Amino acid sequence: MIVEIFALALASTVRPTSVAAVYALLSQDAPRRLMGAYIAAGLVFTLAFGAIVLAATQGIHIQSGTDKAIADVVGGALALVFGFGVLTGLIQGRHSGDAPGGRLQTALDRRLTVRTAALAGPATHIPGLFYVIALNLIIAHNDTFTDKAVALLIYNAVWFAVPILALVTCITDPGAARGLVRAVKQWTHDHAREILLVASFSVGTALITRGAIAL
Repeated sequence: MIVEIFALALASTVRPTSVAAVYALLSQDAPRRLMGAYIAAGLVFTLAFGAIVLAATQGIHIQSGTDKAIADVVGGALALVFGFGVLTGLIQGRHSGDAPGGRLQTALDRRLTVRTAALAGPATHIPGLFYVIALNLIIAHNDTFTDKAVALLIYNAVWFAVPILALVTCITDPGAARGLVRAVKQWTHDHAREILLVASFSVGTALITRGAIAL
């Protein structure tokens, strides 16, 4: 289960809008303060969303292997449907749940403040389908709230890996941080569709296979 969650989080890590926002923040005069506000606000938002979902389902105990298998099949089916949507062009090569580009991009093109950076954190990390599938797996395969919380933290830590790494690098070498994110930005721009396809079909196939075997 942790492998699928890690794969889903890794695919979300290179979401084009979030990478573009990180690069814009690093290009400002006080990148460390802006990046700190961006990461803190974004993590609070995504963790709160996940915690609310986990708390709302806390009274639901999935005891049987059949129920867990059904959860796997449902999650896998959603991933495959999304993958086929990307493959056929019905869904563009951007992540489900990406923030609208117009207003956010206009704000990022101006001189940024800590408040703008804090608002950009949640705006570029709106939970999408991959997060929903991951939450489905976390709920189905963890019996205690502590285990669910740990899995939730792992997903979000991976999801925010790029801005966290950029912030750490920026502390000692802002130029190197910008170069790193510039390379990631270009790579994600060129390979966003392939990333979505690989994540969707690999996770979807693995979940449906595991669920079908357990049924």
